[in-house]
Amino acid sequence: MIEQATASARSKPLQFMLADADPIFRLGLKACLDPLPDLQIIAEADRPAQVLSLLSPRADTDQSLSVTVQTLDLVIVDVSSAANPEANTVLCQQLKAHYPHLALFVLSNAANPEELTKLWQVGVEGFAQKGSLAMAELIQRFRQASQGIRVWDVAPKAQIQSLRQSNGSGAVQSWPDLSAFTLLRQVFMETGLKQLERSLAQLEDRRQRQSLTPWQRTINEGRLRELQTVRWLVRRFLDSRAGGTEGSVGRVENPTAPDWGDLDPWETDDLAVPSRITEVIDAPLSNLTVDLPGLLMDALLAKLPTSLENRTQIPLELDILKAQKKQELFLSILKRFAGLLDELRFSQVTRSQLLQKRSHLLQDLWQATTADFFGKYLTLPLSPAPQQPDAPDIELVRVLSQDQAMVEAEILNKIPLVTELLEHLLFQTPLLVENNLYAVGSPEAMLQAEALLSNLVVNVANAVLQPLLNRFASNEVIKQSFYDRTLISTREIERFRNALSNHYRLRRLFIEPKEIFESQFALIVFSETGLQKIAVYATRDQELQQLSGLRFTVTLALEARDAIAPPLQTTFTFLGRGVVYLLTQVIGRGLGLIGRGILQGIGGTWQDLFVHRKSHQEK
Repeated sequence: MIEQATASARSKPLQFMLADADPIFRLGLKACLDPLPDLQIIAEADRPAQVLSLLSPRADTDQSLSVTVQTLDLVIVDVSSAANPEANTVLCQQLKAHYPHLALFVLSNAANPEELTKLWQVGVEGFAQKGSLAMAELIQRFRQASQGIRVWDVAPKAQIQSLRQSNGSGAVQSWPDLSAFTLLRQVFMETGLKQLERSLAQLEDRRQRQSLTPWQRTINEGRLRELQTVRWLVRRFLDSRAGGTEGSVGRVENPTAPDWGDLDPWETDDLAVPSRITEVIDAPLSNLTVDLPGLLMDALLAKLPTSLENRTQIPLELDILKAQKKQELFLSILKRFAGLLDELRFSQVTRSQLLQKRSHLLQDLWQATTADFFGKYLTLPLSPAPQQPDAPDIELVRVLSQDQAMVEAEILNKIPLVTELLEHLLFQTPLLVENNLYAVGSPEAMLQAEALLSNLVVNVANAVLQPLLNRFASNEVIKQSFYDRTLISTREIERFRNALSNHYRLRRLFIEPKEIFESQFALIVFSETGLQKIAVYATRDQELQQLSGLRFTVTLALEARDAIAPPLQTTFTFLGRGVVYLLTQVIGRGLGLIGRGILQGIGGTWQDLFVHRKSHQEK
């Protein structure tokens, strides 16, 4: 059986580390693996501290016994004992925190459901109970786990699934799959209901708290009745679609819930609006089957009907679009991103392959979205030149795709943390952001993943529009179909393009070196008030070492300012106080009380202005 397992042997053997507290088991497992040419045991350990010391040796240890993490393919772990039953979980958490791409396989005698859940959330690639699998199958699972594929025993996986689905009483909640367009339509309805509720609350507050004339009270009551009627009609429509029709947004049936269709619109002031979207998004993860891509899509789709105004103080290509076109573009990107995830799952891509395919994946996403948004076969009529009176129409998407290299260099290649996001969504590994490891399904991980996906969507939208602005910015068909009315004139378009060009030049020379020096990435995220800019910490030392020319000079200038500014500010503050003392206590005494007060005011004002200017420059 062991000979059959050698059929898939590779030219370069996989390098494993055995971390097991039982020396007899280590000896037996090593004896089974040694005959295989594609597997190699390069290190052994019997306790967590020894594992960590082998992976990150100190200067006073034997360097010949250390292990290079980059060449290590898998760590087989079982360091738990009766005295320390959670040792496996703690060690795996430490390893994933320091080496998130290192594959782990827990091979233990037993594990309770809580420990299995923790191991799953940490991102352990494999789990099996000792003696539960044949040696050939176990070896095959070792190979799969070393490639980033999750391989867990059926029983533990079922336990984890039941833990995530159970709501504590044994009942299981399930949410039907929703198409992006159905969910977006439902979001629009829910957003309208919220606006109705706010308007009704304002009118009710006005009726109760303000003294109104009879005429004003009549108008107020009329508005209340109108809005209550609209709310009743919308609720009736929602419930007519929620009765099991295809595409309706499902929720857990509540037999005691009121029937909105049978309620009179004049008697429903105190009834809460049934928000199905809120139920889907805000439901505890412990009550749901964790579908990270679906939850993220829902969260972003819920924000599309809100304001999409650019509040980042940064010019963006998508600012030229109509509000409706912005929503269509974002929706198209999300739809294509969901399809990209499905294709990656179907292809069984490994974690190590994601980094190699990153550029290709973003190219596919950009090209597919461009074809969807503009129409794959959209043609533009060109004004015929005198020498070419019969010039043919051009295919828009085909011409835009010729700018692929420029789009990659300026936008796609600079989108941060794409691989980390894909690993988190595909393999449910912990999300490493801002030097913190966020467990799968935790609120912090969901917020960070939402920010990364928002930034990805915004940048891909800019990438779709950049070639259009470079080649067909003033085309009348494009202007009438896509542009905002305030930016439709030729002057406004050229001003918009100049602002973009200046921003890219400024970003390349000054903004990016500053962000690299400050170890952070700037993200553009969706919020209820519009597009906002945030910053996340990330190690960028390798990029810092590659800076040269003016970009490197920018970092030197920042470092010099940080070194010189505090002493200079302290010196001038001291000198300012000395001038104030000289004017008020020395010269002022000779000029009398009035003159002394004038000089004191002048000196104090001078000092405040100078200190304020210095502090503003420091900011």
